[in-house]
Parts: sequence; C-alpha cells; structure tokens
Amino acid sequence: MTLCRVALLLSMAVAGAAALRAEPAHAAACRPGPPAQVKVDLQFAPLRTDLTKSVAQLGAMPGRAPGPAGVSQGHVLGLTQARYGEQSQLSAIFQAMPDGTVCAQPRALLVNFGIQQHVVLVARELPPDSCIYREVLAHEMRHVAVDQALVREFAPIVRRRLDDALAAAGPVHARSQQQALAAIRRPVEAALRSTIQEFGRERDRRQAEVDTREEYERVSRACNGEVSRYLPRQRR
Repeated sequence: MTLCRVALLLSMAVAGAAALRAEPAHAAACRPGPPAQVKVDLQFAPLRTDLTKSVAQLGAMPGRAPGPAGVSQGHVLGLTQARYGEQSQLSAIFQAMPDGTVCAQPRALLVNFGIQQHVVLVARELPPDSCIYREVLAHEMRHVAVDQALVREFAPIVRRRLDDALAAAGPVHARSQQQALAAIRRPVEAALRSTIQEFGRERDRRQAEVDTREEYERVSRACNGEVSRYLPRQRR
C-alpha cells in the first residue's frame, strides 16, 4: 500500500542545435539574444493494475511499509509504484567569433516532466469481485491521485525555475560548440535536479498523509472484517 522509492531520471539530450552563424569581424562581442523559449509538457504514463503478486511478495518488495490490512501483522495487500522524472532537449544559436571561438545563446528548451511509469498492485489473494479488493484498490487510487495532482502543481514551478536558469546562463563564450552547450546545460541541470528533489520530498509528505494508521485500521475493519479470510495464517 505504501510507495516504492522511485528512480529519478535526469537526462539531458542536446537536439536541434542551430548551425554555426558567421558574424562580421567587427562583431566581437558575445551579444545576448532574445529570451530562450521554455516549454514543459506533462507526462502521465498509463496506469497499470497488477494482480499477480501474493501478500508475501508484496511484503518483500523494496521500499514498502506495512499496508492497511493487518498493520500489527505487517501484511501488505496493496502497493502503488511510480517512476517520475524528466527528459529535456536543449537547442542553441551559435555565433562564430573572429578569434575562432564561439558564442552560444540558448534558443529553446523542451522538457517532458511527469510520471513515466505507474503501477497499482493488489494482492492476488483478494478476489477482484470482493468488497475488500475494492477497498484496497480505492486506497491505492488515492495515491495515484496525489501523484497526478502534484505533477500538475509542479509544472509551472519547473517552467519558472528553467526560465530563471536560462536567463542566468545568458550568452556563453567558449572555445567550441560542445563547451558552450555544456556551460549552458549546467545551470539547467542544476535547476531540474533541485526541483525534482523538492518534488520528491513533497510527494513523500503528501503520500504519508494517505497512509495513516487510522486509514490502515479503517481498511482492515472494512467489509465486516472480510480481509481476515484472505490473509495468510500466522504461525504460532
């Protein structure tokens, strides 16, 4: 029922870099150009439901904690797994300088941000037509709703942080296009990394508000205690 620790995907891909543009010999200054265009596209992976894992297998999965049904026994009847992160494409305009160096100006940054994999697991011991199955699934869907809402909430934050990072980068004077792009990417990657980390902390906090002891106990008592019929027997 609790969330598997997610993997962060912080990948930057340089795509569509503009061709080197020659400048007159007298234009030696690395002049700033128009502000870079930043676009943030949200990603919501299709939600999958996995009913193939047993209570024991769910309990052994990494990153989990005791689920709502049978807190004291540590049974896990449901689990929501999410992998989130971003993928980015950066393009720039280059100016050839009289001394053989280049001046690079960020032109556009496209970011795909969101949930790249989303899986709800419910223990296979629970019959899909049972009351307790519906209770456990409903609880897991609350975790799914938290993830989706938080991605939408963070989209403008990601956009604002990247606008600021590119504005701070400004035009870059370097020996080669590769060095110039690397210099532009550094503040962008730092802004993305810190924002994703902030997203993860806020996600942990909000998901903990779903996985309360009171909620665990409510689910364990739901359906007239039906869950006890499907839990593995405890050894004495």
